[in-house]
Amino acid sequence: MNYTVIPKSIVNFQTGNSKPVDVYVWATIKCCSNHKTNISHVTEEKLSLLTGLDERTIRRVIKRLKDASCLTVQTTVKEDADRGFIKRNSYFIKPANKDYFFLDNSFFKKNYPAKIAGFLLLLKAICLNNTDTVQWSNSQIAKSIGLSRNTITALIKECLQLGLIKQIAKGYELAAGFFINSAVRKTDAGIYKEICDFCKSKGITPPNWDKRAMSVLLTKYNAIGLSASEPITITCQLNKRCKNLPEKVSLPYFIKVLDMQEQYSEVIKRDKQDKEDFKGFAF
Repeated sequence: MNYTVIPKSIVNFQTGNSKPVDVYVWATIKCCSNHKTNISHVTEEKLSLLTGLDERTIRRVIKRLKDASCLTVQTTVKEDADRGFIKRNSYFIKPANKDYFFLDNSFFKKNYPAKIAGFLLLLKAICLNNTDTVQWSNSQIAKSIGLSRNTITALIKECLQLGLIKQIAKGYELAAGFFINSAVRKTDAGIYKEICDFCKSKGITPPNWDKRAMSVLLTKYNAIGLSASEPITITCQLNKRCKNLPEKVSLPYFIKVLDMQEQYSEVIKRDKQDKEDFKGFAF
């Protein structure tokens, strides 16, 4: 696979102030794992080469990850004719069954400092679903990730300088381009992305995903991969109808802009009726 599945639970790693570095080493091990068995035999030498950390630091990180139950380590001793007895680790990482994101493996070839690479992964873990947007202050980010505000502020400053994130209204947006937001179907994702890109072009934070609102929009706008000048695209219609946007928008707001309130009202009415119909039934 050319991507690695990263669970959002990485924010809960209890490894102390070194969490960003530990998360990056953990993700590197996962990238080097068999995607069927979730077992990795990557050597400390290879981890050092991939992360830019010396082998002694790698061993300390692995110990922290093991002690925090972030992975399982099995050590075997093999005899080498030239080097004598050599210890080798095998790692098992529990697969993520929910609340995860996809990371393009080219991320591991960029040679970002380990603390920066790990911090980007932590930021992605707290982004709005299917977006690269964090709508929180530095204090809120610090609380969510589990690091001090001063540490977060310093890391954000470095990421901004490197062009890996950019500041937006009420938060930040990841600009590195290594995250694959494909947790929704291709067409849904394509239309939603067009709406998000339109908002970003106006300097506005994209709206949260709303399944009910999207189901209405898709009844009329379901063409993706076309030029934004094509009248059948949602981007073309938004450009015509929205010269300016309010500070905060939602998908129902765009339903109103696109004159689809009647269809939306019918969906809400139908959902409400369905709930009424189920009252009195025991499950």
